[in-house]
Amino acid sequence: MDAVLQCFQCRYSNESLRDFLKYDSRPLGGVLQLKSLKNDKLIQLIQCTLELKREYNSHCTAGKLTPQLFELGNEQLKLLNRIADGETAWITDPLWVSARQLLSISRLLDRDFAGNIKQNVRDSNNQKSKGDLEEEKYLEKCVRTVHTSFKLCLNDRNPDARQNKKWGVYFFTNLELSIYERLHNRDMVRNLVKVIQSRTAELPTPEQALCAHKAQLVTYYYHMAEFYGCYEMDYERGFAFAQKAWLLSRAGGGPQENVICLLLVPFALLARRWYPDLAVLGSRHAAVAELYGPVVECLRNGDLLTFEKWLSKHEQLLLRRNLYVAMVMVRELVVLKLVKRAVGFMGAGPILSLRGVAAALVHSDSRSSLASAVSEDALDRTECTLASLISKGYVKGYLSHSNRALVVSKTNAFPKLAVRGVRAREST
Repeated sequence: MDAVLQCFQCRYSNESLRDFLKYDSRPLGGVLQLKSLKNDKLIQLIQCTLELKREYNSHCTAGKLTPQLFELGNEQLKLLNRIADGETAWITDPLWVSARQLLSISRLLDRDFAGNIKQNVRDSNNQKSKGDLEEEKYLEKCVRTVHTSFKLCLNDRNPDARQNKKWGVYFFTNLELSIYERLHNRDMVRNLVKVIQSRTAELPTPEQALCAHKAQLVTYYYHMAEFYGCYEMDYERGFAFAQKAWLLSRAGGGPQENVICLLLVPFALLARRWYPDLAVLGSRHAAVAELYGPVVECLRNGDLLTFEKWLSKHEQLLLRRNLYVAMVMVRELVVLKLVKRAVGFMGAGPILSLRGVAAALVHSDSRSSLASAVSEDALDRTECTLASLISKGYVKGYLSHSNRALVVSKTNAFPKLAVRGVRAREST
């Protein structure tokens, strides 16, 4: 216990302090004389932490945690927040340990609570009536206290940059983003990222702040990739962050790397029109290669029907991963490949009949007979499709509605994607 007290007296964090804060760690040796302490906040913290350990040892068995354990863990973090208000950068480590522990307790309690609700509904065979109030989730209570820790770090005015608590901002950013993701609260994700962006000039970079914490840096990159790619539809920035996360992750494929690759592949397709080598991807991320393999084949041959079947089959997974909109955008690249092949097949010059392109689109989408499938409605849909491709720079040309024709550039009808002055290898 003397080692813990010395951390607060000399202002440093070590393994003894981290273990003391954890509810499931062994009790520290030594006799504690609280009467000798003059810091009331520290006394309250010690008493709360000891009570937290007693609650776990007495009432939490077989992996079941109690609401009282959450309340004590929440109070522990609140007390650390009060202590941190007058401390330097060292306090961010125990703050993060306590916050991460509170998040872990919240997740387990919410999981157990959701399971109990489902069981009660089955047993009683009834449902909630309109007007019934939803009970507040533990994660919602947790994030309020964690956000206080975040604000303490963000708003620290210590003129000594080395001792400023701003170095801890990204730890709590990761915790908050993971909570908002579980709560499906996009608005709070967007607000948090905007706060970080508005304070970029006064914050250390993520690479500086997390240089000794590789896993946290990978997590931050992943959250930013998901935000920009899945929420903001900024696939270039989403790809940049996903690529950083993947390059910084472990060399061998694992669950974390698979999740990163789930973002990286569609973002690379949309931002650069790059598609993966399935043999190489399969050797390291077999599950990802199996998932996206049919998509790559559709991009190579312009098979709309197979892509639509794949999209329908994996709709639930894509929705859970916030990737459904991105994959709908990938459909345009499949269409682009099909248009490119149709134009190459007709090859009569820069002025092409819209009926031939429409026939290819209808046949690829439904396998209908080419002779009977091209109606006026099909021609109108084809015009809309081509107008979208032209507006996005995928096709260089224009449409002649009166003549039902597509006029393409003689020299560069399908321009390659230029990225920062370098031509990218395309999937089309």
